[in-house]
Amino acid sequence: MAKKNILAIAAHPDDIEFGCPVTIRRLIKEGYTANYVVATNGENGFKIRSLTGKERIELRKKEQMSAAAAVGVKKVFFLDYKDGFLEYTNKLRRQLTKIIKELKPEIVFTFDPANLDFDNINLNHRDHRIIGTAVFDAVFAAKNDFIYPDKNGKHRVSRIYFFGTNKPNHFEDITDSLEFKLSIFKNFKSQFPNYGNFIKFLKENIIPKDGKGRYYEEFRVVDVVQISY
Repeated sequence: MAKKNILAIAAHPDDIEFGCPVTIRRLIKEGYTANYVVATNGENGFKIRSLTGKERIELRKKEQMSAAAAVGVKKVFFLDYKDGFLEYTNKLRRQLTKIIKELKPEIVFTFDPANLDFDNINLNHRDHRIIGTAVFDAVFAAKNDFIYPDKNGKHRVSRIYFFGTNKPNHFEDITDSLEFKLSIFKNFKSQFPNYGNFIKFLKENIIPKDGKGRYYEEFRVVDVVQISY
């Protein structure tokens, strides 16, 4: 039986935790193996000013690995780009394509590159926009024989789950797992030193909810269709 794999790719430590940790944990419980890719070190989105750059990077990585372990993720791949300076390059697309070919995920999670409303300065961070676009293009490259050929051969992802979207078409009710989602952020003490205030803000302003008190992780799901001819 073929392995069932999922891959979540984001720009910074804690991005995935905002977007899809409950959905990923559910898929793990269904038998999927999950891995994360974090493109930048997150060293510039920091609340503690007394640490050196190296110390900030080490702490951010440690926090991300702890959060991933709580979800049940197998491995976190860090690409070590500078926070706030991510660029769309062939190197980045090649790296992402190689990881997709190696891990062969059925589902890939990432930021929605189509969300260009620019109505939220944090959600529409340039690193978020760039990683979403690069992942979209890497998914295409991974199913192609010739763009970045390697020993792992090609691989076609079945679906992309875009989080941070302004046009969701898939809603995961996480009400019963809300406390788990909130608890994940305890791992990011460098980001949210006042956890209580942050959680209140998160519940009131960030996590999608309806008028009946139900909370959700929302996605724009895109099927990756292979054109036959």
